[in-house]
Amino acid sequence: MTIGPQFLQLFSEQLYKSPNKTFEELISNSWDAKATSIHVGFSPDLSAEDAIVWVLDNGESMDVEGFKLLWSVAHSTKAHRVSERPLIGKFGIGKLATYVLAHQLTYICKFADGVIRAVTMDYRHIGGDPTALHIEPLPLPVRILSEEDLETFLESLGGGDRIRSSLQALNNAEVWDEYQEFGGSIPPKPEPSGTWTLALLTDLKPLGREMQQGRIRRMLRTSLPLGGNVSIVFNDEPLKSSKLDTAVSEAWVIGDNAEITHITLKGDEPGQDEVIPVVTHSTPYPHVMIEGLGEVTGTVTLYQESISKKKSDAKGASNGFFVNIMGRVVNYEDPYFGLSNLNHSAWAKFRAAVRVDGLNASLAVNREAVLESRELEIAQAFLKELFNLARTTHDKAKKAAWPDAGEVLTETWGTVPLEPLQRAIEDGLQSQSLPSFVLGSEEEPTKEQVDSWDTVETPADVISGVTFESLDGDAHLVVYDISTRRIIINENHPFAREYASTHELRLLLRDSSVVELLSRAYMIQMGVDEATLGQVDLHRDQLYRLVARLRRRSGAQIAELLEEAAVHSNDKALEQILGDALESLGFVVERLGGSNNPEGVARAPITKKGATKRASYAVTYDAKSSINRKVKTGNVGVAGLVRHRDDHAADFTLVVGPEFESGALTRECTQHKVTPMRARDLGTLVVLNATKGPMDLERLKDVFTLYDPDEVHEFVEGLTQEVISLQHLSYTDLFSALHEIGFDEPDMLTTPVIAKTIRDQSGNKEFPTKKDVYAVLHGMSILAPNMVRVQGDNVFLGARPDKLRDAILAQLGKIPTELTSDLTGIL
Repeated sequence: MTIGPQFLQLFSEQLYKSPNKTFEELISNSWDAKATSIHVGFSPDLSAEDAIVWVLDNGESMDVEGFKLLWSVAHSTKAHRVSERPLIGKFGIGKLATYVLAHQLTYICKFADGVIRAVTMDYRHIGGDPTALHIEPLPLPVRILSEEDLETFLESLGGGDRIRSSLQALNNAEVWDEYQEFGGSIPPKPEPSGTWTLALLTDLKPLGREMQQGRIRRMLRTSLPLGGNVSIVFNDEPLKSSKLDTAVSEAWVIGDNAEITHITLKGDEPGQDEVIPVVTHSTPYPHVMIEGLGEVTGTVTLYQESISKKKSDAKGASNGFFVNIMGRVVNYEDPYFGLSNLNHSAWAKFRAAVRVDGLNASLAVNREAVLESRELEIAQAFLKELFNLARTTHDKAKKAAWPDAGEVLTETWGTVPLEPLQRAIEDGLQSQSLPSFVLGSEEEPTKEQVDSWDTVETPADVISGVTFESLDGDAHLVVYDISTRRIIINENHPFAREYASTHELRLLLRDSSVVELLSRAYMIQMGVDEATLGQVDLHRDQLYRLVARLRRRSGAQIAELLEEAAVHSNDKALEQILGDALESLGFVVERLGGSNNPEGVARAPITKKGATKRASYAVTYDAKSSINRKVKTGNVGVAGLVRHRDDHAADFTLVVGPEFESGALTRECTQHKVTPMRARDLGTLVVLNATKGPMDLERLKDVFTLYDPDEVHEFVEGLTQEVISLQHLSYTDLFSALHEIGFDEPDMLTTPVIAKTIRDQSGNKEFPTKKDVYAVLHGMSILAPNMVRVQGDNVFLGARPDKLRDAILAQLGKIPTELTSDLTGIL
């Protein structure tokens, strides 16, 4: 078999995912050479013509025979060498990784015999003809260098002075660290070896110039066990071990206090599960033995706060599993190590560094993944047990941290778990990207927000209060204001308009809003990404708005929905809101529907003066819509409407639609005494009733004797002007009187007391009467039914005067302008 020159290029380019991972092969060679100190250097600008990259180590180095073994591609003796340190290399192809980074690779080695030797591989000399069938053997001259030769060579390099400094500090034991995150024996403090190897990359290729020094620095700090095994100096900076300077909640050592006695492999069928024992050993160092996998060592740490995402990036480490095989972490890009269903709140605080050399036989050629095997299945089952151990501990501690009855009764916000909110805000300020529930999150944090947050010392400082404020109607129901550290409930949100009108409901909405906001922050702490949370927020907000419409009670929203349902030609919606509108006008509505029935029957309770007998009248009603807005004669079905009226012994018949066809329809309605009313005119009556007071149903009775929609419109306009022309009590006068009476909490007043207070303020001894006050308050009870209740002379007000005024004005602001154009005198 012969291999063409193109094989080298194709193979090396496909072997590794990125130039950053490719560079790690040079570090792996230092590890396998038993180095205890490694220095790495990059030119500041890799795009420069004279840019260099180098790795210097104090390993056992190479002589001429070592060079021969080094350049024997796909032939490695490492796996057969005796060493107290397990070796990473086993395929003999790692040296090909540098092919994609640079045109030239030079090794300068000081071997145990004290001789300094140098050998250079120029990849451009391999297979000049890409169509050649095989690669000819390439002679590489080995040069002997004196100390002076070496000094001269380093002076000729850009950055050679840094290499010289690293040679002098190569055996500095001050960076040695006993911390062994992956467990195993603690090696003795290293002694100067007297040998060293310098791997020098020059004439960088385009891919080599794309190496990212920041990512390589973090990768080296994470993917190789540092501490007592090896120290790395990266661009003159000693890299500390990946142990975090973060408060630890609980820690375990595999083979010591991590009590796992067995693991279970799920079978294909019930009852076919396989139980594999986990045997603990304390000597010569803590470890466990698992049948089919061998020795496993390492540590498991549960931190007090999240170490995932942006915050962990800054610290150089993250959460999840770090699986080390033969001295190298293989799942740098996959902290889950192929496992799923680990999205628990403990996951963001969990880190497991595990050494599993038994997976070496299943390691992929590029050493970045583990192939499917029984060993992998066993290892994954063990890792999941480690996470379950941490998760159980996390949940117990979290449950125990909730306040007891005594704390709840003696404290306020200090007992509420506010840490997730505090951390979410701190992470957002640090990353310049605030969570979407923060007021003004669309922009970068302001100086005011940052300065305000600087005063937060404990979680109890995170919430200064919960308030109701008027925000944009499109804004979310609940937001957080960093500048004032308040949770704000948007009074203009439809849900708040429906469910925050009484003092009791406002207290309930306040508490539920706090729970919602803190739950949102907790989801961030769990590691749920912002895009997912944004979709959840959008869905939740739409549900709030939907529920508010389903439970509509205010006159403003009824008028708004009446107009909308008619415009969009939704028969069912128009039928439902038509019944709501008639109820708001004071009718007693019986909803029917179905075949052979009208949509409903509305009865007007009226008592004649001087008589005890009630003289009510009944109206059957139906809703008709049309794609073209105008309801045609045939669609009205006048004959059927008359039959419904007769069947239910009603006095009148009402049909409501967005618009009606003129001509034949008017004639049929006149002939059969059916009143056609535009939805907008009915909405005007609803608004008139809500802003002026109780509708005079006896006066309204006249509209049901009109059979032309234009005449109905004229009647509504005339009734509106008639109401406006009457002397009426203004909102300003009413609220002024309520302020004069004075109350800070919900209170029960009477219409005579309110009327007298207004008369005293105005000096008018005749106006208003208690009846005038009742009329205005009745209208308010329609606008805000859960904030104002009127029963006879008694009036229950569910909020302070200023809050009541804000709520009423907010409701009025939501009424469609088409319905208020004729009500200027009232509004």
